Amino acid sequence: MADRSRSTLTAAVVSTFNPHRNVLENCAALLDQCLDVVVVDDGSTAADESVYAELEALGCTILRLRQNSGIAAALNSGVALARSRHPSLAFILTMDQDSLVQPGFVQGLEDAAGAATTAGLGVGMVAPGKVSGLPRRVVRTQQGVTIGDEPVQSGLLIPTSALDAVGPFNEQLFIDGVDSEFYLRAKARQLHCVLALDCSLSHSLGTMVPARLGPWPVAWRGQPLQVRTASTWRYYFIVRNRVLLAARFARQEPYWTVRGLVTDLRHLAIVSILAPGRRQRLAAARQGLADGLRRKSGPGPARQPGT
Repeated sequence: MADRSRSTLTAAVVSTFNPHRNVLENCAALLDQCLDVVVVDDGSTAADESVYAELEALGCTILRLRQNSGIAAALNSGVALARSRHPSLAFILTMDQDSLVQPGFVQGLEDAAGAATTAGLGVGMVAPGKVSGLPRRVVRTQQGVTIGDEPVQSGLLIPTSALDAVGPFNEQLFIDGVDSEFYLRAKARQLHCVLALDCSLSHSLGTMVPARLGPWPVAWRGQPLQVRTASTWRYYFIVRNRVLLAARFARQEPYWTVRGLVTDLRHLAIVSILAPGRRQRLAAARQGLADGLRRKSGPGPARQPGT
């Protein structure tokens, strides 16, 4: 007898790169709720083959890319495979390897999409109401439907009709800003980001490190202060793609553009002051700024070991 909790409308696409074993639990949770789970290996350089073998044994569909092509290309490849396997799919759920869905997550997103459609609203994507480590970005309520601001890519339910209307993810961005760029293209077509307020996603955002001012540790309210950082190489893409997106969308989305620039600048200032590795981080950011101003896109510079 078919499991009624498993959607017949949604396939998940999970982008992976040198995944840890926690991806097994994450994909098992998706298999309980989705028609199919396509796991894309984005050209892993040190893959644990036992992880991919166990994912396949669980029932995942595995797609191996020959080289690291970035999150957008990995998602596009996984979406194409999922839709070729299931031509009548209504939704694609995009996932990171380090995100875990709760029971009822997919059904909750589908219900929110259905409510928005019934209300006559165009749906570009449905995001969970809560993502660990991030504030809830509610913009307004319209006809009983909660409309949100730009979401993160992981845990995002996208109607296949929206993918057809908006187009694929922008592979030239490689990583960082891919979700923002898709959101802005959807918004321009009056396709909203709907929030499923009762759905929550466990998601890993960067690495927490002890804050230090030179040799001195920093405390806050009697406790050691922690700051969240990304890998050093990511700051190239964070800065470069912010510049590229600002150049493209500033006229139609001035508030979004200014807010994003200020947010990224504030984050870079905080981690440069309080986190180790500031020299390498600022060097990556400077190169990203230079390439962004030159309108250079694509994979970016070769990643150095340890960064």
